[in-house]
Parts: sequence; C-alpha cells; structure tokens
Amino acid sequence: MGAMILIIIQVLLLISPFITKAAEHSGVNTLLGCPKSCGDVIIPYPFGIGSQCAKPGFELNCSTTNAGTYTPYLGNITILNISLSLGQARVNLPVSYQCYDNSNTTSTNFSYTVDWSGTPFQLNSEKNIIRAIGCNVLASLGLGDSQNSYLGAAGCAPVCESLENLTNGNCAGIGCCQATIPETSNISLYSFTDMEAYVNSSISYNFTRCGYAMLMENTEFYLKTSYITTNELIGQNTSAVIDWSIGNTTCNIAQSNDSSYACRSDNSICLNSSNGHGYLCNCSVGYQGNPYLEGGCQDIDECANQSPCSIPAKCHNFRGGYRCSCPFGRSLKHDNNNECELNLALVLGPCAGVIALSFLGLGIYAVHEKRKVSKVEEKYFQEHGGRILLEKIQSDQGFGFALFTKQQIEQATNNFDNANIIGYGGQGTVYKGSLRDQIVAIKKCKITDERKKKEFGKEMLILSQINHKNIVKILGCCLEVEVPMLVYEFIPNGTLFHYIHGKNYESHISLSTCLKIAHDQNFSASPPIFHWPTCTFHWPTCTFQHLLQFFTEM
Repeated sequence: MGAMILIIIQVLLLISPFITKAAEHSGVNTLLGCPKSCGDVIIPYPFGIGSQCAKPGFELNCSTTNAGTYTPYLGNITILNISLSLGQARVNLPVSYQCYDNSNTTSTNFSYTVDWSGTPFQLNSEKNIIRAIGCNVLASLGLGDSQNSYLGAAGCAPVCESLENLTNGNCAGIGCCQATIPETSNISLYSFTDMEAYVNSSISYNFTRCGYAMLMENTEFYLKTSYITTNELIGQNTSAVIDWSIGNTTCNIAQSNDSSYACRSDNSICLNSSNGHGYLCNCSVGYQGNPYLEGGCQDIDECANQSPCSIPAKCHNFRGGYRCSCPFGRSLKHDNNNECELNLALVLGPCAGVIALSFLGLGIYAVHEKRKVSKVEEKYFQEHGGRILLEKIQSDQGFGFALFTKQQIEQATNNFDNANIIGYGGQGTVYKGSLRDQIVAIKKCKITDERKKKEFGKEMLILSQINHKNIVKILGCCLEVEVPMLVYEFIPNGTLFHYIHGKNYESHISLSTCLKIAHDQNFSASPPIFHWPTCTFHWPTCTFQHLLQFFTEM
C-alpha cells in the first residue's frame, strides 16, 4: 500500500508543471487531454508538449531548471511566451563572449550558433538588434538561410580611450555599440563568426578582459560600466523575438487542401506570413481564441467588462461585434460611434408626432362624442313625438311652427344664464332669448310622466294651431333634450295673472270682468278651446290663471 501511494505521488509530481495554470485559462487552446501550460508559460496549439499534442515542427519540452521551476524548451532554447495572433515567440539566447590574457591570447570563449533550417522558425530582423560590449573589440554576426546560404553579416566595434571615459548610460559607442540586422527574410541561421581585439593587446587587457556579443530585442538598454570591467555578463541570457508560420505555401494554395489547412475554426481567417513564406491563422474581427482548433475562436463580449460605449450610451453585444445605442433625444456621433450627442430632430420629431396624435385622438374622440350626442338627441326627438311634428312641417308649408336644436336654444339663452330668467312656474322656468332676430320666451319644462312624453308631440301639434288674440302664440319647441323646451312669442307687458292680481296678489277686478275675460278667451279662439275650468273664484274677487299656463300644465 505504501509503495502504491509513493507511485501516485511521483506521477503527480511529474504532471504538476503541465497543470499548474490550467485552471486560469478558459476556452479551447490545446488538443484534448494535452497540457495547457508549462510553468508560467501558456502553450497554445499548434505548439504542444510532446509530439501527440503539437503540430509537426512545434514540439516543445517541459523541463525543470536549476531553480526547480518548469520551463518550455524549443530544442535547447528557452521559450518565454508565444503569440498566436502575431506568429511570434520570445526566447532566451545566451550571451557570446571572448576573454583574453596578457599576451592577447584567448583564454575563454563561448559562441552561440542557432540553426532553424527546415523548421517553422526564423529570426525576426525588425524587432532584434546586435549589441557588443567591451573596449576595442569587434563583434561580427554571420547570417544564413535554410539552405545555409550566406545572407550577410552585421556587427560593430565599441571603443574606449580610457576607463575614465566609461559612464553608465545608453549604448552609444563608448564601451557599447549596436547594429541593426539586415532586412532580409528567412533568417534561420546565425552565428557570431568573429570577435577579437583589434588594437594592442596590452591596451585591451588594461581596459577589459572580455568582449561580449548579444542578439537581443531592440528595446531600451542601460549600460553599466561593470559589464566592461568585470565578468558579470558571462553565463547570462538575453531575450529575442523569433517568427513562426505554418508550412511554406500561401493562403490560396493552403486553402485548396482542406485536410492540411491549419485554420480550423469557423470564425478564422488566413494571413500570408510577412517574414518569408508560409501563412498564419487569426480569429476574425470580434472573436478571440485559437484559430487552429475546431471551435477555437469564440465571440468577444465587448460589453461584459469595461464597456466601449461612453456614458450614457448603452452597449449591445452580438456575435462578432457590438453596437452602442443612445437614450431618447440623443444619437451616435458621426465621427465616433461610441459616443452620444444631443439630436434635436429626434426630440422634436416624436414630440410633434405625439402632439399630432393627441390632436388626432381628440378629433376622433370629439367625432365619437358628437355621434353619441346625436344618437341621444335623436332618441329624445323620437320619444317626444318629433316625427309627427316634422312630417307636419314638411307637408304643410304654411304651418307656423318650428323645431329648434339644442344648440340654438343654448345660444339664445346664453346657456340658460340666470340673468335671462323672466318667470317661474310649476311646470318649468321661462327664459328670455333671441332666436332668428326675434325676442322670444323659452320655457324649460319639467315632465316626469312617461305618458306625457309620448303625447308631447301630439299636444304641440294641437297648440300650434291655436290662434287667439289674448293667448300667447307658441312658435316652436326643442325635442332633442330629455325634457322638451317650448318657444313662445315674448309679451313685454307681463301676464294676465299679473293684471288680475297685481304685484301684491290683491285683485281689484270685479266678478263680471272676470267672467267676460273667461268668455272672450274661450269663444274667440279658432278653433274653440275646451278645457278644465281655468279660474278659481273667490268672492268678491276672482283669481285667473293665464291660458298659456293652463295648457302647459295639462
């Protein structure tokens, strides 16, 4: 049992560098079951640890260093990081050096040669530079291609007049010099072919014991005088940039062979290599991940973290991109689709539309209400026998009776203003008004008996035919309301009731006069009037109700 536990522990120790940071990286980045990283370095496909996890030519080793950490190696070159989108990798390269003794004889030296012939890798001439450190030494770098053809050389020679001239600072020729690499493509072989003192050995030995040559990234470099006067740089490394690509054909040719075409993700594109031949795969715009794997390119949710849209714009993500939208009254700027600006047209347009719709709605409502009122008025008109009167008016041109609308009556009485009231009665209120340029009396009746409503039209037809010099003539009526209204000729001198009773309701008219009034009002009419007694006699005087009131109270 103890032996089994020991074996398990050993296995876990062996695979631990491969899973150190696997949990920190999401998405498809390696082949199924393959390590995602080695130490702190992420290993994306086509790279991989071992031949089963890598595309041919991209196999890496994951080994322990003297410090006990795990580091990926491409052959014997340390890999610092890998970029899929750029098709580049940063690597560590050792510093080449050559040291001398008093007799100008090389005591120790180390020259590093790199040969990537037949591999997907080559030196990046744009991002790297040659630097030489020392006094009165010459560093020369020979370059070749995959066929070992000589492409040229690059180098420089730093000078020193005395140790007093050495200062910490930039690499500007004194104690340190630098040279660019020729812009030639497909540099897969390089070596420091010559590095020697070119002045009197005693002078060189007094200045410095060693000279150094470095191929390194073209970044800011700070020179320390201790690099020249000591052996501090021996055994050190510098970082450099190398390019890599897939195959040795262009995208057009590679895409014609689907089985070997390396861009496997649906949302990927092919790019011809800018340094030599071959091609690279990238995720399409709006996607990220590994284009060399099925489903490797995933949509970027630009709105998830820090929104690219400036407040108050709102971010909306969609597959392959995003868009910004603005709140009401604002629109995206023409020169910046991520920012909003005030747009009066968007404000005024909808406002005008709302106003127009409001007026339209009010108009529709008014028409609806008018139709509704018209239906109600038509209903009242029919209930009060208006059809009989209308037929009579239409058939008899000499019929002196008119039907007035509700609007005409309201206009004549100024909406039944109390100032126009001229009398009250048991069956309604009388208003003074003006209709058709004629002063009239308008009585607003009180009818509660449904039977009287139905007979009202017939009664009006009878009353309209009465012609008597002592009876106020009825001119018409309004039947479009719940309780009909009557229109009479206006008598400015008061009523018969007021003449009989006076202001204090004390009659001074004799009985014979009352009888004469009763006789004349009944027998001078055409046609004759027969009705309930209209007078109440109280000796020695009598009270007489005006015939108009009698008829309207029936």
